[in-house]
Parts: sequence; C-alpha cells; structure tokens
Amino acid sequence: MTVAPSSEDAVSPTILTSRTFPGIIPSTSHHNVSWNDDGQCLFLTKKGVNIVTPYLTTTLAPPPTLVDPSLSLENPSSVINESRRKAALAIGEDGSDDDGLDTFEEVPSGPEKQSKGKGKRRRPKAGEIKFWATGIEVDKDGKRNEYYGWNDIGDEISTVLTEREITTRQAIWSPSGLSDLGGSLLVVLSSSMQVSVYAPRNDPYTKQWDEIADLTSIIRGSLPSTSTHGGLSVEGNLEMRTMCLQWSSHLPLPSLIGVDGSILALGNRAGTVSFWNYGPEKHFRQLHYIQICEAGGWVSDMAWSEWNILDNMTCEAHLALSMTDGSIRITSIRRQVEADSLGKKRWNLEVQEPVLIDRGDKRFITSLRWVDDVLIWTKSGTVHIFAAEGNATVQWHGIVALRLKRVGNWASANALGPCVGIHRINRDTIIVVLSSLTSHIITDFAAAPRLAHPHESLRAALALRDMFEDHLLADPLIKMRYRSVELQTEGWTANTTGWTSLGWGGVGSWVTEPISFHTLDSATEGKRSMNFVLGNMGKAIPAADSTVFQALQAVLSDPPNLLLTSSGRVLLPYLLHINSLKQPESISEQLLTLLDSVPNNQAEARRDEQKELVQRFWSDRKLNGFRLAFVLASWCTTAFSSLTDNYQQLTNVISSSISACLLQSLLGWFTSDSSNTFLGNLDRQFIDQIIKAAHQLPGIVAGDQLSEMIADATRKLDQAEMGRKSDEGSEERCPACRTEVGSTGVCAKGHVWSRCSITQLLITHPHYRVCSTCPAISLLPKRHLASPVAVDEQGRDYDYQRFIQIDQSHPHSHGGDDLIQIALEAAIGCIKCGGRWQRAV
Repeated sequence: MTVAPSSEDAVSPTILTSRTFPGIIPSTSHHNVSWNDDGQCLFLTKKGVNIVTPYLTTTLAPPPTLVDPSLSLENPSSVINESRRKAALAIGEDGSDDDGLDTFEEVPSGPEKQSKGKGKRRRPKAGEIKFWATGIEVDKDGKRNEYYGWNDIGDEISTVLTEREITTRQAIWSPSGLSDLGGSLLVVLSSSMQVSVYAPRNDPYTKQWDEIADLTSIIRGSLPSTSTHGGLSVEGNLEMRTMCLQWSSHLPLPSLIGVDGSILALGNRAGTVSFWNYGPEKHFRQLHYIQICEAGGWVSDMAWSEWNILDNMTCEAHLALSMTDGSIRITSIRRQVEADSLGKKRWNLEVQEPVLIDRGDKRFITSLRWVDDVLIWTKSGTVHIFAAEGNATVQWHGIVALRLKRVGNWASANALGPCVGIHRINRDTIIVVLSSLTSHIITDFAAAPRLAHPHESLRAALALRDMFEDHLLADPLIKMRYRSVELQTEGWTANTTGWTSLGWGGVGSWVTEPISFHTLDSATEGKRSMNFVLGNMGKAIPAADSTVFQALQAVLSDPPNLLLTSSGRVLLPYLLHINSLKQPESISEQLLTLLDSVPNNQAEARRDEQKELVQRFWSDRKLNGFRLAFVLASWCTTAFSSLTDNYQQLTNVISSSISACLLQSLLGWFTSDSSNTFLGNLDRQFIDQIIKAAHQLPGIVAGDQLSEMIADATRKLDQAEMGRKSDEGSEERCPACRTEVGSTGVCAKGHVWSRCSITQLLITHPHYRVCSTCPAISLLPKRHLASPVAVDEQGRDYDYQRFIQIDQSHPHSHGGDDLIQIALEAAIGCIKCGGRWQRAV
C-alpha cells in the first residue's frame, strides 16, 4: 500500500548539500556512511574517515565559504592561453598543459540537458546547507605491526597476509555521551585488521581527533607468548585480526542513566566475537567472548538490535551475525544491574549461545540490519527478511526472500550490486539502495512483504539518478577530461560507497564517485574525487506515516532522552524537510502555535527524593520537551524573518521554563542529600547563587513548589553557615578588583564576567566549555581539565589514567567543595538545550 503525501509534505526531490572531497572511495558497504547521535556524519575514504556536521541548529560562527573549484586561477591578462584552448576545442585536440581548474561548456545531450552545470536540480530556497568538516587518517605505514608481532601466517584455511598499502575497512560511532565533550567516540578498523578508537580534543566539528586507545594492542597484551622471543601462535595472530565491529546503543534503564553499559562487539579472524565496554572508568576492557565457528570461517558482519527492558534491573538485545558461508546466526545479550562490594551499581553481562536462523547458500551477505525486531539481510540480487514468532513489528513470522529486478537503463542499473542502504519509510514500506544508486521498494512489509510495482522503484531511482547527474555535469575534473567530446550521462555509473537515511521522511545522505565503464575511464588518485550529497527524495518515494507537523508535535509531546541523543540530532530530519519545502514560510504559523502550547501542555514534575543529580538533569520528560522546543524556536527565529519577534519572545519564555526546571532539580538535590551538613567555601557560593537565581525567576514559571525548595535550601545553607569559621568568606568577589559582583556578572567597577550555566559561578580562566547549540557556557569538571591523551608509538593507551589521578588527588570528602564537581560532571551535555560541548582551549 502506498501512502499518498499531503500537500504540506509533497516536496520535489531536492539537493540539500552537494560537496566534493578529494580522494578515492573504498569498497562499497552499508557501514560506509553513518550518522551518530550528535548529528555528525562520517564517510569512509581509502585513506581515512571524513566527519561532516551540518550548520543548522547552532549559535556558532558559520563554516568558511569554500572556493568554487570552477573558478580559474589564471591571471586574467593571459588572454593568449584562453585563445589557444578555444582553438584546441574547435579542432578536437588537447594541446594544453591544463591543471584541471578551468571549466568548459559541455555539449548538451537532449532537451533535458539544456540547463547545464550546478543548480539544474532543485535546491533549498535559502541555499545549500553548510557543513563543517574534519577527519582522521589511518596508519598507512603499519608502524605498529612489529610491536604486534604480526607476520604472514597460516595454512590453506587460516592464511593471513600483510597488505602493502593499508586502507580504511570500517568505521563506526559509539553511543553519545562517552567523550569528554558529551559526544560520541569513533572506532576505525583498517585493512590490516587493526582497531583504533578516536576522541575529539577540543572541537569535534573542525579540529583534531586523537587516538585514545588501540584495541589491537590491548588484545596483544592479553595473549600469552609461545616462545622466549615473545612470538604468537597462529591462534593468537588470528585473534588479533579484527574482521568487523559494531557498538550497541545505550541501555535505557532510568536507574542507571549516565552509567555506560553499551557493548562494543569485535569479530575476529579466529571465528570468535569478543565483547568490550568503555564504562565509567573510561577504559576499554574485554568482558566476554564466544566461539562462533571453527577455523576457516569467521563473522563477516554484525548488527545490534535495540535494547528491550525486561524488568527494572534487566535489559536484553540481540546481536545478528552474518558468516562467511552465507549463514545467519543470532545471539541474545542480557545486562543486569548488580551492586559491587561497596554498594555501587554496575552492569553484569550474560551472553547466550548463538542460534542458527538461515543456513545460507554460500553467497556473501552484503548488508545486515535490524528494523525494530525484524532482521533484514541482502545478497547479490536478493533481499531476505526474518521475523521471529511473537514479534511486535509485523503480522507474520518466518523468512521471506525477494528477488530484485533491474531498475533503470543506465550503466550498472542492475539488481546484482551490493546493498549500501536499507530504510523503513513508513509502516508498510522498505527502500533498499544498491551501490549503483538504484533503489528497490518493498511494500506490504507489515502484512506480506513483496516488491512494489517497478514504476515505484523507478521513480525513486530516477530521483537519486538526477541528483547524481547534477554533480556529473558540473564536476570540473570530469569536464576537463571530457571537454572535447559529448558527455553521455547514460554511460556513467554512480559508484556509491554508502547510503543512509536520517530517520523520518525522505532525507538521506550518500557518497558517490562517477565512473565510466563504457570509455574505460581512468585517472590518477590526484585527479579523482568523491561527492557527498544530502538530499530529500520527497514525493519520489511513499510518504511517511505522519506529516512533518504531526511528527514534530509527537516528538515534543513524547521527547527522547537528550542524554542519549542531542536535541539537534532529534530535530535534524524535520528541519531538513522544512528547508526542502518550496515555501518554508508556509509552515511558520503552525510551528508558532505548536511551540506556544508547549509550556502549557507539560505536566508538573514530581519531587523525587531518591534521584541523583544526573537523573534529575536527564530523565525529566518535561525538561527534555522544553529543550527541544527551545532549540526549535531558536532555529525558527532565524529561519522565518517575518515572525522573528514572535519566536524570540517565545524563546525567552521557554528559556525561563527551562531555568525553573533546572533550579528545581539543583535545589531538590541539595536539600534531599543528608550528607551535606558542612560545606566548603565554593560550595556555599554555588548554593547561594542558585538560590539567588531562583528568586529572580518570573512568578509565572516559579510556582509554589520552587518557593518551598528555596526555603528548604536557605534553611540548610544557614545551618551550614553556623559551622563555618568566622574568617572564611563566602561572598563572591571580582577577581580583578575584589568588589562585589552582581547577578549579571558585572562588578561595582564595571568588570564584566560570564557565569557558568550550571553553577552560576564566575568563569575566570580560559579552561571552560561552550555549547555548540545554544549560547550556554560552563566550567570544566576537574576530571576533564586535561585534554585526551593520545596513545604512544606502540599503541599503549594512557587516557584513562588522567581520571584515576584526578580521583586520587581530589577524593570526594565531606566538607570539601564537591557539590560543584558533582553538578559539573552530571552535565554530560548542555543542560540548557541538550546540545554537546566544545572546549574553549
């Protein structure tokens, strides 16, 4: 069944961003392009990983404008050279010594090719979405192989050969909230089967990412040597060679929010899968491993399902395993909350034996993905779907196999290419994208999956093909190589390294490199490039189950936990869709009405005496709804100029509501903690500033409950003051002139200081963090004052030691200034908007 798009959401296929990067794409895979929970996208190149971030919901300065590659760098006075090139074109010769940066007009081929160059296909009314870009490179020289003790080993079934040129094999994101800045880590697997973990140093958008752990080196240290020279056995060498990896999502138990229980699974050449955890200690350690198959076979790919809550203490997820023989296995993973000897809660791991789902037919599995609790995998020319009995997603159970058919008449438009993307468009529709950028629609997914009419698949494939041709006809490098001949687009293949959807709607991102098999086109690496595209397929595919307005209404009324995903990432697909509309202003009045009702529709929060501060900050649905509304209203302020004043006023109201919730959380936490009977000087300043800030809130958002908390906190603070020495001052003074500082951060002599958005204390040194989404700034907790520590030349990690040193030198003790540190550490992300941090220096 095809869902007809509404007039509001019926947008034409739109190119939101098209950006060219130098280099060569790696082998195609559905992992090669992926978004993390912070709104960042990675895509693989042959030499490393590129990381791009859209400039959308942020108050940071925009990315620098790129130089148009079609511009000539030649001196305008050199008319003679231009004349020679035109003469060469006239006679069909190539006598110039061109550098590839000058452009030439291509020969039109058909009536649809009359409008040439970039801009032929539809783009947003306000222009393309800008992106920040950064990246990392793999160790292409293999400098650590000698330390690993690797060599060419094995017999006819266990051979492992060392590659001459090391390239990128796979890269995945960790769940959000694991880095110092509250964002994701990056795990990279090279073609030498070595695994490294990277973390952002200061700015995850444009600055360097440091290698903080070498998991291969950690595995090497745990393996026994077989000789006095420290050599490894064949089995040891195979265990060190990782073939695939996947990281699970966060566990959704509210009682352990902020305590990492996610699992990184590594499948190695020996046929085993090992399970790793980063944990609160910020140190990778292996928890468990299972043997999947005997020598000669291994796990080629893995896919985690979402975690299901079985009870208040237990979560369960399924890990799907594709094997080299084409078979599929599934193993169940359980994590249960336990208390250690000190009474501190921690996660326990239980791994069940894998269950064989499909024996396979020896064909290689090209992709593997869960759609809720239904597993989908693809092979050359076929799609396979497995639904267990009693599943909650579809009405059937068992295995369904669908044979794909050719779509399109251009080069490589067949059904035999590897799958690079799978997405569930709505309840009844699945789209499968192949490496040639052709798409196949599967309909009646919930009742009885079958291939849709070829016209539906062709319509979607043509939308993607048009976006590819838009780049092909404007690529200066291709135009330079083919400037003297007619460019026949039908003979060009969109060699796609990966494709992924952003969730709701038809917005997706992919990376392609144009290749012409008809002309045996070839070029050196210096002249090759790849094109990153963010596009909306719009009405070329079936509509989502809800309109964009209905989807925003649902996410604001039932918001996700913004510790597990940033507010910008939650809103990203909806804002990109609005940018795709022919008249984005047409929805501005509806959004204003929706946001105006948010402060009135939220239920009153409970006063929970047992919650820790991190739970108070991040498990409150009312607060998360305010955060999303605040970010959406801030974006609308700049997006809809005709209603800027209305949205700005609404933003201020929502901001006050957020401040009231946060102050209520802080005051409730302080008054409910019976251990805080004696406070240090900074802690007294902290609580005193929180009370002052609560007094300054408008009466309409304060409420009676907050007034009671202010009275309780004042009473407790007075009791702590009675035990203070008379020579200890708790007044806040200007660091420059020692005069009193007002609530706005201005002292009596006019010195201006910024206040921490969490503690309300003055920020008087350059070591602080700023939110990447809103203007909030914050002090850094002592555990994060030092930047991430990179591994040494042998891959040994030391990053976790900086947390041990801080804990030992600044132990939590009664009477110290520990409340501030607890508050700062609980602010894993920005507590004002749910964004992620950047370090100032």
